[in-house]
Order: sequence, then structure tokens, then C-alpha cells
Amino acid sequence: MTLTSAPGPTGDVSDDATYDVVIVGGGPVGLATAIELGSRRLSVLLVEREDGVVRYPTAESIDTASMELLRRWGISDAVLRSGFPADAPRDISFVSRMTTYELARFPRPCNAARRDTTHGLSPEGGVWWPKFWFDPALRDRAAAETTVDLRYRWTCDAFDDGTHGVAVRLSSQAYGRRTVRARYLVACDGAASPVRRALGPGSLRDSADVRARWQGAFVRLPGLRDRVPHAPAVQYYLVNPRRMILGSLDGDELWRVTYPLADGESPAAAEVRATVADVLDCGVAEVEVLDSREWSGDAVVAESFRSGHVLLAGDSAHRMWPSGGHGMNTGLGDVANLGWKLEGVLRGWAPDALLDTYTAERRPHAERMVRRAWHNYRADNALLPDPALDDPAQKEARDLAGERIVGTRQTEWRSLGVQLGLRYSQSPLIVSDGTSEPPADPEEYVPTARPGHRAPHVALADGSSALDLFHGHFVLLNLAPAVDSGPLSQAFRTRGIPLDEEWIGADGARQAYGAAITLVRPDGIVAWRGNTCPADTDALVDQVTGRSSVDSGTAEACGTAEA
Repeated sequence: MTLTSAPGPTGDVSDDATYDVVIVGGGPVGLATAIELGSRRLSVLLVEREDGVVRYPTAESIDTASMELLRRWGISDAVLRSGFPADAPRDISFVSRMTTYELARFPRPCNAARRDTTHGLSPEGGVWWPKFWFDPALRDRAAAETTVDLRYRWTCDAFDDGTHGVAVRLSSQAYGRRTVRARYLVACDGAASPVRRALGPGSLRDSADVRARWQGAFVRLPGLRDRVPHAPAVQYYLVNPRRMILGSLDGDELWRVTYPLADGESPAAAEVRATVADVLDCGVAEVEVLDSREWSGDAVVAESFRSGHVLLAGDSAHRMWPSGGHGMNTGLGDVANLGWKLEGVLRGWAPDALLDTYTAERRPHAERMVRRAWHNYRADNALLPDPALDDPAQKEARDLAGERIVGTRQTEWRSLGVQLGLRYSQSPLIVSDGTSEPPADPEEYVPTARPGHRAPHVALADGSSALDLFHGHFVLLNLAPAVDSGPLSQAFRTRGIPLDEEWIGADGARQAYGAAITLVRPDGIVAWRGNTCPADTDALVDQVTGRSSVDSGTAEACGTAEA
């Protein structure tokens, strides 16, 4: 049986219907946008031109920050009920070839033990969640939102951005042509994004030589694990006779294979089958190619993630090499940043200018992720085929290759600093407390509640996390019983801005946050902290919601945090 997912829902679309937001694209980022906006009770129409069946799997690696977002939506534990075995190790193995020697291994806990990956720094952890199960989990969660309409087999043909919103022209083979209207359109339509092309925004490239062609294939390899001497892993990186990557899709016989193509090489399906068999030292009859396709990597970031009432998210805004698994995870971070801002503007408690900070905050982060992925890709390219590695007498050569692999590749899988070290310190929405920016380490994450950074996880007495107190609103954390934060909470409520107030008495919470009061944004980023309530609460609320910026004198009046 070939593993695929079920099709997504379709149906008619009411002509001239009006929505708060139309989302174009039903991949993980589009579905995540629908969940985020639907959870805010905004009316949403998501259209996807395909049927939603996952026939060719990609993007299996879900990082810790994304899992924290899924946790807020109540679906992080769904990974344990997916078809990928929860107890399968997520190790990464580098081998000279599948039938000879292992050169290096990066051990990683299974999905069931995902929290062990973060060593108490998060209530979550990274997982391996193939699209056969990940996309349907997102789709089911989006469909559960009563204000969200999902329509597959609908194409966005064009759109007109006007003074007060967007007119979106849609078509379906089954239902014909329709025009709907929305205040905003969010383009989640992938790397080739027709919406982005229609807008014509410029892009920023790292260099002219970042593109390369790769062959991908979805294959069945019965009995592979029994034939090879290597311990189980979710990915095998092969060096000989040509570089190839195998990624496990079901913990058993289904795999995704990728390998670089030489200039002029453009193999047909039969050639792909023969290549895979040759590299795996098996007969062609032992390889079943279920699907194959050529793809190319890139390193591109759009100059702006916004044009009028149209916003870009995911691959439509930034394209990066899959090395390190940062692409989709960066897109999910876009969703967390954009969702609350759209709500604020649509509900009227924030100005339209708040949406300009989406580019200001996310583009620098996307550029960092593109550079990180490009660094990983170049490190991968540096490992070239070497017949000596298969020679039983060349143990020293294998040891040296293994040391080189560990030295150059470990940051790809030891990247908690990249995953949780998000920083918007220079954002106009952040009120600086005067403390110094900590160094950025891609491997190590050091928690800090400095404004502009992710609010730290603190374990609470009931076994939950401080992050479980964040429900997509602004949150005022009170970490010292004697401090009165009432004037600040009243300033939010007077303006009709959703705010949750929480009191945390857990051991170490005050030390972790470095202040008696901390204001956390709806996306989990610390906006302000202080030991006293701000003298000018209106100025603070204006800044964090995009109505104004404050100078250093006003910032000092808002209270100084402990260093």
C-alpha cells in the first residue's frame, strides 16, 4: 500500500462573500495561519489549488519553537499518535555507504522522549513528523475553528488591492469563478508564489552561486534495515559511490531519497531507480520508486513581506536550503508574529502601521535562517566521495572523516540556540531595559527575559510551564507579590486590548525573568520588564501596539529591570 494522506475539503464559495483574511496556499504555513487567525475568531477563507493529498513528503523536522506553537494550539501531542513510530530513534548517521562503515552519528531522542532534547529549557522538543501525518493534523485543527473555511481545488487567479481591502478572483473546475473580498490576503503559496510574482517585490540573495539542482524520490525499500549493518536512524548521509541522503518516512520501508545532480544530468524515473539501487548495493527489483521529482535550492529573502493589504509568509517570503530543517519552521514563526498583529488591526486596537513591523521583525530573522541553512549546505558539499573510506585497511581515513563531520556538521542538529534564540531587540515595538544584548550561539540557548527575546520556560508546581499561561494575548506576569501592576493592566483594558494577568510564585521565576513585572506579547516575546509599574502606562501600551515609539527617557520611566 502506498502511503498518502486524505484529500482536503472542498465545496462552493459564495460569490462576493466577505472575510477578514483570505489565505492562498494550504501547506503547513497556510494551515497554521488559518489556525492562528481562527483561534482569534477572525473570519478566514483558505484556498488551495491542489487536492491536499500528500503524495510526495518533505519537511519532516519540526523544531522546538514550532512545537511550542503547536502546544499553544493543543496539538503538539498529536505527534505521538501519528504513523511515525514514537519510539523510533531520530539519530543522524553518516556512512561511507549503506553496506560498509559508519563514519559519525548524532544521537537524538525519539518523539516520545522529545522533551529530553531541550534539557529543561522548554516544555517541548524537536520531533520527526512526516507530512503524511503533519499536514492532516494541522488541517483537522484548522477545520475545527468555526470561523475558518477550507476550500481545496480552488485557484487564486488574480487579486486587486484597493483602499479598504482586497478583491480576490478565484476559480474551480467544479464550481466555476467567484470573487470574494477581504481586508487582507496572506500569501502562503510557496517558493514559486504567484502572489509574490504579481506584486513584484525585490529579493535579497546571499550570492549568485546559491542555486543547485537535486533529484528527489519517494521510494519503498523492503528489508533495507535488515540488510545494512548500521543502527537505526531517521537519516543516513551516504558518501560513496555518490552523495545521497535517505530520510525515513514510516520507520520501516518508506524513504525519501535526495542526491545532487551534475550539470546536464536529468534522470528519468527508471534512471533514478537504477541510481538508488547502485548506491544501496542492491538489485533494481529491490527499489520501488513511488514518485520522483527534481528540485533546486536557493537562498532568497523578499525585501518586504508586505505590500498594501497583501502579506507574504513562509516560502513566499523566504527560500532557503533544507539543510538544518529551518524553512518550514521559519514559516511557522512568521505565523506567530503576524497573527496577533492582524487581529489588532482588524479589531481596531492597533493601527495599520503595526503590520509594517512584520517585515521589520521577521526579515532580519529570515536572513539569519537563510545564512544558517546555506552554511549547513556548504558544509555538506565539502564531504566528497572517497573510495578509501570503504577500504577495510583505511580505518585512520574513516576516523579523520568522522572527526571532520562532527566538527563541521554538529551545529545542524545541535541548534537549540537557533531555534529558541529569537531576538527582536531592535524592533520599534520593544522597550529596551538598557541591558546588553547577549551573544548569539547557534548551538547553545541561554534563557533571557531581556525585551525582544523569547519569554523563558519556567516549570510550575502543577507540572505545566510558564509558557502554558500564554494563550495568544498580551500577558502581564507578576513575579513579586508586593508589586502592583494594576495601572498597566487597566491601560490595556481601557483600550480594549486583550490581556491576561498571571501570578507566578514558582521557585526561580523571578530570577529567570529578571524583574518583578514582565509584559509578554501574544507571540511569546518579552515586550517590557521592570521592577515597578510604568509611570506612563499609556506610552508603554502605545509603543508595544505600534501607535508610537518612545525615547530613552520614557523607557527609563517605565522601570529598570535587573541585569
